[in-house]
Amino acid sequence: MVDRSAPGWSRLFLPIGVFLGIFGVFNFAELPLGWKDRQEQVGRYLDATLALGADWVMPVIWLAKLVELALGLLALAATARRDTRWLAAAVVGWLAWFTLFSAVDMWAADRVELQEHTVYFVMFAVLLGMIHVVSAVERFLDARR
Repeated sequence: MVDRSAPGWSRLFLPIGVFLGIFGVFNFAELPLGWKDRQEQVGRYLDATLALGADWVMPVIWLAKLVELALGLLALAATARRDTRWLAAAVVGWLAWFTLFSAVDMWAADRVELQEHTVYFVMFAVLLGMIHVVSAVERFLDARR
């Protein structure tokens, strides 16, 4: 059997990729279940930040959920391909996403959501650091063989 994994791929990345995939897909899948709860929040954010009306609420919610789905699918593809770069790209995408959310939270003065999104950002930063360190160790061990 030929190992087609990218240099630095580790078995430790499998649960990370599966988690990120499930996280993204489930965030998208919650749309039909929780869109009414999100309408008020997104409407408040759009009014406080960009002065956009209620007509923009559902398109913004759909856009957000599609971005989360894309990030989840990218993580699943990275796991299937055993590609460390794609997995890191998925994590960087989530970091950018939570940075955007945190900026909007600050702009809209929503401290509770800011705390939540900051915790997510820190956890994804830890995942990115772990991917980097474990990948470097794997490359080092491969070079010694």
